[in-house]
Amino acid sequence: MSLVGVLARCILAVLSFLQCLLPHRKGTIPEAGFILNKLLDLLFEDDNLLKLEFLTDFYEDFGLFRFDNKIYIFDQKLTQTVINKLEKGAQDYLENSPLKDTILGSTNRSPEVRRAIATIFRKSVLEEKGNLIIKDVEKLCDNIAEEANAGQLVNVTDWSLRMAMDVVGHMLLQLDMHALEGQQQLLLECLMTILHRCYALGEITADSKEFKEANDKFEKLTTKILADALKIEDHHDEKRLVVKLHEACGFDLARDNMKLFLMAGSETTAATIPVLLYLLTTYTDVQEELRAEANENIDALYKDPSLALPKLEAVLKEVLRVYPIAPFISRQTLEEVNVGDFTFEANTDIKAFTWGIHRSKNQWSKSKEFIPFRFLDNSSRVSSKMYIPFGAGSRVCIGQHLAWLELKIATAVMLHRFNISKIQETRTLRFVTDWAHAVVHPDKDLLFRFEVR
Repeated sequence: MSLVGVLARCILAVLSFLQCLLPHRKGTIPEAGFILNKLLDLLFEDDNLLKLEFLTDFYEDFGLFRFDNKIYIFDQKLTQTVINKLEKGAQDYLENSPLKDTILGSTNRSPEVRRAIATIFRKSVLEEKGNLIIKDVEKLCDNIAEEANAGQLVNVTDWSLRMAMDVVGHMLLQLDMHALEGQQQLLLECLMTILHRCYALGEITADSKEFKEANDKFEKLTTKILADALKIEDHHDEKRLVVKLHEACGFDLARDNMKLFLMAGSETTAATIPVLLYLLTTYTDVQEELRAEANENIDALYKDPSLALPKLEAVLKEVLRVYPIAPFISRQTLEEVNVGDFTFEANTDIKAFTWGIHRSKNQWSKSKEFIPFRFLDNSSRVSSKMYIPFGAGSRVCIGQHLAWLELKIATAVMLHRFNISKIQETRTLRFVTDWAHAVVHPDKDLLFRFEVR
């Protein structure tokens, strides 16, 4: 760190100390002033996630703060009230996104569409089809083994995205996406341009030529995929989801909601697996302990994908605590609202700040540290904490059960088949944030060495 950075951190430490001593007026929503913002710029440059995390600590006694014309809430009681009282997210937060007309972004959500979608996301339904995930994970591992045997480094970020897309195709759409076989390379490139280059990295804007070309290609590709899918004859009593969507809302909206599954359903899982492996290659003793559990239960897991793996699931919970892939939950006031001691004006953009809640020292001991088996402690010290990695309330992630099942199976099978380690090319774990779609993921592809066992 430069001398200026050290000085800025020292000044912030003094300000934090003084902030704790100063009384604050009841109902006041604090906001960083000119000097504090300049210091944050010096330390964190344009990384708003790190700025928000600092402000969560800085304003811990308030439970909320205002930043960039939005209110971020992290007090547990206040967060629960806001989530439950303000049922709608910000109406225009996906205005420029390809997902604006889906159930995620549209203000006129058809109940028929939601019912068609909800049936396929039931936990019991997903677990019954868990063998489809196992097949995709096995194919992933076969591809990784081929690279490993050839002495190549494995780009886990790329392979995780391909696997996640195939899982979405099989589990939700009843389609073969063939992403692991390389037949959907153009579709993956479109997703990377839209989600990573535009929304996360900010290398291009939503009105740039590159974005428009990627979005147009994405539209054409998903149009063809849906059109081809509707030609397939159903041989079961239960209609496929694509057919239900088409019947419920017509071709265009069915295609748009299919985009949601391909984008949101793939990106979040693909963002979590590299983070998990980075931590398991950092804490090698934990990797060995989870591998022993996987080896002991692998046959039973193949027979019953819903099988509990307590140690692995505890580690997954901790990964999603310390690095929640969905960093906030959006709410908006349509009129003036009183919540606790606070008054929020109409049209106020409110963020229940999951990242801050999960990493708050008021909520968790050693809050910013990865404590692998924290969640094996079933006492009230854990169960009483606010833990919302998949959101909460009316906008809880509809795909949470699929994501959990996929993460558990993929991790168990990979640990059973490989020893995984860092190499010189493995980047330090840093994050970028897609603020439009509320997703964080590593800023660079993560490469590891896989050794076939």
